[in-house]
Amino acid sequence: MTRKILAIVTAATISMAAAAPVAHAQGMEMGFNMLTGAIYNELKARGLPTDNINDLTLSQLAIIKGILDSDDGEGKKTNNIKAILNR
Repeated sequence: MTRKILAIVTAATISMAAAAPVAHAQGMEMGFNMLTGAIYNELKARGLPTDNINDLTLSQLAIIKGILDSDDGEGKKTNNIKAILNR
């Protein structure tokens, strides 16, 4: 009986360990999609092009998010974002 319980616990542990990277990857993808959606909404609200948003890298999205969260004036923010979009 003890061996059977040990085997069940071991199997459960192995299956959970194998599933952890998948769950982590799904969480990262969801975070990326949420960031992309937030940036899309901001670009749309500013009248900036959104047609190539899926071509932006995570780094570019993070830079745009930083620009949006900065204390810079709206004109400077828009110009800085345009510079990234035109790369």
